[in-house]
Amino acid sequence: MEDLILPDTLRPYLRKPLGELFTEDGAMERIKKRVRDSKVITVGDVVSSEAEKAGIKPKLKIIDFRTKRKNIDSHEPSGRVIRAKNPPAHITKELWDAVREAVNSDDEVTIIVEGEEDLAVLPAVIEADWGDYVIYGQPEQGVVLVSCSDDSKLHVGIIIKMIMDRKELKI
Repeated sequence: MEDLILPDTLRPYLRKPLGELFTEDGAMERIKKRVRDSKVITVGDVVSSEAEKAGIKPKLKIIDFRTKRKNIDSHEPSGRVIRAKNPPAHITKELWDAVREAVNSDDEVTIIVEGEEDLAVLPAVIEADWGDYVIYGQPEQGVVLVSCSDDSKLHVGIIIKMIMDRKELKI
């Protein structure tokens, strides 16, 4: 797989949630009730921290020690740590391979991204098992919960294909 670069034409589309958007206070508590004992992947420093505060134990956390393009003091990584480089608006082979390795591991894993982790949601949904959940932050809107299913994997697969083809998505 070659590195993927998000075309400008797809940026507005990816501003739409890939799953259910939770906008209210206490969103993580509601999400916790939904995910129960399922495997969870969190993408983003704030979401990962808030999930853990709510008692959700992610199998995989993908963080970059930044939020809204500013450095933050994030919590300590837990479990095995994998580092991956991923420039903004990219999904590098290195990041995708790290997500695949982490999902297939029996260990709790934190991927620390040098660059930007935003698009890691896409390989996370593709690589996750059916029935797993991916949680990520939707800037200025709330928290998104993606149930990994045939529908979500197909939806993300179409986005990946459009990125690979560098074409405009028309849905």
